[in-house]
Parts: sequence; structure tokens; C-alpha cells
Amino acid sequence: MKKLLLSCALIAAGSVAAFADNNMGIGVNIGAAPVIEGSGSPTNFILGVKYQYQPTNIIRLEADVDFGLKSKGTSTFNAMANVHFMIPVANSFYMYPLAGIGYGRLSHDVGGNVNATYDKFAFNVGIGAEYEITRNFGVDFEFKYQYMADYNRLPILVGATYKF
Repeated sequence: MKKLLLSCALIAAGSVAAFADNNMGIGVNIGAAPVIEGSGSPTNFILGVKYQYQPTNIIRLEADVDFGLKSKGTSTFNAMANVHFMIPVANSFYMYPLAGIGYGRLSHDVGGNVNATYDKFAFNVGIGAEYEITRNFGVDFEFKYQYMADYNRLPILVGATYKF
């Protein structure tokens, strides 16, 4: 049974890779997100992962999840769906405006062992740049404005993506 499941998984993975033609990717982001509105104005260090799918030459869809490490008693979690409009600038170099919507969660220490948690709708707009080092590997930089009620911030991220 294990061999059958492993064989099916390998066939499925091979099929996806055969038809993908480098229009999908997985990657990581790191960066900082200074808060421009909200109590205490923390700057969270960001760690995140992303999945990208590019259905056309100019449109790329991205799902990302990131964690903002605790700063001044506040930590964050975001799950976003973004659209990138890829504009070729030079060989292997792209600029892209981006927009996205999603979910944000803020956790804030209010004293002692008490933690207040807030679930919020989030959206962002910004600009990014990507350089393809090889056909299967790229690096990027993003600067965006992210809105969550009473907690607006400016994430600045660098990332790396493996394309398949």
C-alpha cells in the first residue's frame, strides 16, 4: 500500500512539473514592517512563505503567509492573496505593482499572562522588483502599504523563489 501511494504521489508530482513550464513557484520572505498607525508603533521582523502561479506573461497570482515576531508586546500573522502585474524592464528583471486582500491577526500583551487577539480584514498595495538569477531561481524586493483597521504598516521584504 505504501509503495502504491508513493508511486501515485511521484506520478502526480511529475505530471505537475511536466505541465508547469516554470509558471509556479514557492519561496520565502524576510523583512520588517514598521507600524505607521496604532499604539506603540512597533516594527515587527517578518518571516514568511509564498506560493506563486503565473497564468499569463503579465499576471502573477501569489498566496503568502507571514509571521511578525513580537515587538513592543505585539506580534502579527497575515494570510494574503496578491496580484502582481509583471512589467519586463531588462533581461531577467521585472518591476510589478501589486495589490492584495486577506486576513490579519494581531496579538498584543496587555499585562501579566493576558494576551489580547484581534482578527482583521487586510489589504495592501505596493511595488516590487524581481531578478531571475537562473531559469528556476529568482530574488525579489517589495515595498507595500498594508491596511488593517487601527494598525496600518509599511512592510519592506526581500525574498527568494524557486520556480517549477
